[in-house]
Amino acid sequence: MKYLLFLPFFAVALLSACDGGGFRCEAADCEEAGESGNGSDNQGESDNAGNNEGSGNGDGSDTSGENTNGNGDNSQTNNNDNQTPDNGGNSNTGDSNENSNGNEESPAGPPVASGLSLRHRHGQTFVTWDEPDADLRYHVYRSSVPITTENLSDATLLTWRWGALDSDTSRHKYAVTDIPEYFVIEDLGAPLADSTGLFVHTADENRTAYYAVTTIADNVENRTVIEAQNAASVEESVSTPQPVLVTSVNGGKGRLYTHYMDYQQWNPTLNGYAFSYFLALPFNYNPAQSYPLQVELHAYGYYPNLLEEVRYQWQVVQLIPLDPGDDLNTYHTWWYGHARDHNYLTDGNTPFDGAIENFTEQRVMKAIQETIDNAGININTDLIHAYGNSMGASGSVSLGLRYPDILSGIYASQPMMNYRDSTRFRFNFERLFGTTDQNLPVVNRGLYSENIQSYGEGGSQPTRVWDWMNHHEQVQRRSADTFAYLMLDFGKADEVIDWFTQGAPTFSAFSNARVAFTATAREGVGHEWRAFDSVNQNLFALETGNWNYPTLTSYPALNFASDSGRINPPSSGDDEYQTTLEWSTSHYGFGPPIVEQANRYEITLRSLTSVQQVDVTPRNTQLFRPAAGSLCNWSAQDLNSNTMQSGAVTADQDALVTVPQVSVAESSGTRLTLSCD
Repeated sequence: MKYLLFLPFFAVALLSACDGGGFRCEAADCEEAGESGNGSDNQGESDNAGNNEGSGNGDGSDTSGENTNGNGDNSQTNNNDNQTPDNGGNSNTGDSNENSNGNEESPAGPPVASGLSLRHRHGQTFVTWDEPDADLRYHVYRSSVPITTENLSDATLLTWRWGALDSDTSRHKYAVTDIPEYFVIEDLGAPLADSTGLFVHTADENRTAYYAVTTIADNVENRTVIEAQNAASVEESVSTPQPVLVTSVNGGKGRLYTHYMDYQQWNPTLNGYAFSYFLALPFNYNPAQSYPLQVELHAYGYYPNLLEEVRYQWQVVQLIPLDPGDDLNTYHTWWYGHARDHNYLTDGNTPFDGAIENFTEQRVMKAIQETIDNAGININTDLIHAYGNSMGASGSVSLGLRYPDILSGIYASQPMMNYRDSTRFRFNFERLFGTTDQNLPVVNRGLYSENIQSYGEGGSQPTRVWDWMNHHEQVQRRSADTFAYLMLDFGKADEVIDWFTQGAPTFSAFSNARVAFTATAREGVGHEWRAFDSVNQNLFALETGNWNYPTLTSYPALNFASDSGRINPPSSGDDEYQTTLEWSTSHYGFGPPIVEQANRYEITLRSLTSVQQVDVTPRNTQLFRPAAGSLCNWSAQDLNSNTMQSGAVTADQDALVTVPQVSVAESSGTRLTLSCD
């Protein structure tokens, strides 16, 4: 049965598990009970004309829509008290230390901040202070020597680039349901007070670091430094930052985490540098067993809720990041990123220079790694997938094309495929990426980004953002690259992510690039959750939640199949692509499994209908590595070793080997063997 869920909808709160229940708490009060998660999945996106951007409820009703009213212009202002930082006093990391300060007042100018406290945990220092006045702004300084009024100019001004901090730094401006309004900086701790200032610095050296916080009013900075009031020190050490466990329910099966990105390497002016994500564990979670990881990306205008446990008793761990949007006075990044250098608070909504950086991808991949590294959660790193609907589907496709080392496969229901040609969301994208005429360069950084860094600014194949966000173009340009296995569903009546510019060109582009994918395109279907329509459940088991295709198992790109849909499909009729073909693996073995050697490849294919002819290209190979120009002999045999076809092909300039129009039998199938010189 198909579960009509709205993908990017699952929400869960993270927590360390309690002793006795298979978990270890990071705080004394491990919760054993909590309110159960909402059973309906109302993930959706509605535009201002009432169009629904499909979501799926548990009962099959569509209740989503995508808001495209253009709100989200950030009306905040930011006085750039730009003081060029001196190079003195660079800081850097340490173990858990705390240093609190007392109170004193400055005799002139804005009042001096008080109660400065420094907490260092996992490579990050959490700087907090008591705000003496709601109308003040703040600068944060750091040095390798004690900071005084006299040597303040020698300290490094950590807040120089984006200007002084406002008086709202303890408030999570993009908190949604189940996320506290004020930040929590200790595992399962209390939220900060409204009158508390917060700044988080990621350390890059092992040393004693000295901090000072100054106040600003009417562009006048009070540079008075008073030890034990607005100045303090802490031991810092370099290590990988870890998220803060904010909320835990149901004995740790539902969790909420917040992680803080490196402020010095981030552009926080769009939606900050602190981000929350949910996690959920199965109801019968066993820490001795490893579980697949589902990464669920939500849709435009929809936010998930905290879950008590994984839905539908699926045997996976669910990770649900958040991408805040218009209703939170910002705008969705569509799971890629935004301008690296543009100040969205002071310089308008559209960047006109600089580069576009994959900030959102960086934090999503960081959340994945944090989940893998979490001592209380056992993840099978060979079984990690991503999926979503609409905006979430769009992000899933992007991740699948860029992070195949971590993601085995993705499922995308109604995705954006060419952002430049979007008829409805061009305005949204220009706020993130700048105008199409400027076509700013991209920068790709972060975990697992090694294979795409060459396409960024300074790389060997630099790419402009509107080109980078055109998947039809990039899969052909990058045909030599490995991609995750892609499962795509489109509606031919979709006017939200419109069929003619997004879905229709996909099949020709992907087939010509020899991408491994399945897909459907349904007549009369609008923008709605497609419930894993294109997925081969025997191999991927998405519908039952198992997500069981391993990252380290190769798969065939099956293209131009005789039983598949039209390469340039019109708006009439249903078209399906490769959905009636499958292959034998170690986890789904109807015949001999895949065999790989450096110059030899074997795979068993079969048709679920009648005999089909299909082009076959081995993809995601682990050992099979023929050199470009190699001659490869091939044969197609039935399982009684009778040769039905044979021939020779040459590995192309991308070292890809494609056997054209292999005859694939039903029942026991066809064994294809490639042997290259």
